[in-house]
Amino acid sequence: MTEILHAWALAPAAIGTCCLAADRRRVRAPELAASLLMLLAMLDSALGRMVAPVLWAALLLLGAMGLAAAGRRRGRASGVGNAMTLHSAIGMIAMAGLLLPMAHQAGGTTASTAHAHGMSSATLIVALLAGSAVYAAGSVAAALRAHSWLDRAQYMAMGTSTLVMGVALLG
Repeated sequence: MTEILHAWALAPAAIGTCCLAADRRRVRAPELAASLLMLLAMLDSALGRMVAPVLWAALLLLGAMGLAAAGRRRGRASGVGNAMTLHSAIGMIAMAGLLLPMAHQAGGTTASTAHAHGMSSATLIVALLAGSAVYAAGSVAAALRAHSWLDRAQYMAMGTSTLVMGVALLG
C-alpha cells in the first residue's frame, strides 16, 4: 500500500510543477527548479531508488536554503514577500523529512533505525503525519488567499502531495 500511495503522490506533484511552468505572468525559475527537484526525488524513491534517499534529503534541504535566499533577495528588491517561495521551501523540508522513513519502510528497518536514535517509529510517524497535515492546511489557507487559479492549483497540489506521502507512512 505504501508504494501505491507514494506513486499517487506523484500526480499532484506533477500538476503543481505544470502550474508553475504555465505561469507566464511572473518569472518563477527558482520555484520551478525546486518543484522539479521534488518531483525527481519522488519519482526516484517511488520507482527506482537510483539515488540514495539520504542524498535526496540533503539536496532538498540545500535547495530549500537556496530558494529561501533567492526569495529574500527578490523580496528586498521588490519590497514584497513571496508566499509561493516560502511555501515551496517549506515543502522541500517536509519532503526531505518524509523521504527517509519511507525509504526505511521499504527496507523494513524503520523501527530499528528510529529506535537507535532515541525515538520510536510510531512517534516519528505521528510527528511526520502531523507535519504533513499542518503543511496541507497551510496550503489550503494559501490557496484561499491566492489571486490566480494557477497559484491556487500549485498550493493545493503541493499540499495534497505532501499529505498523501504522510499517509503513506501509515502503511
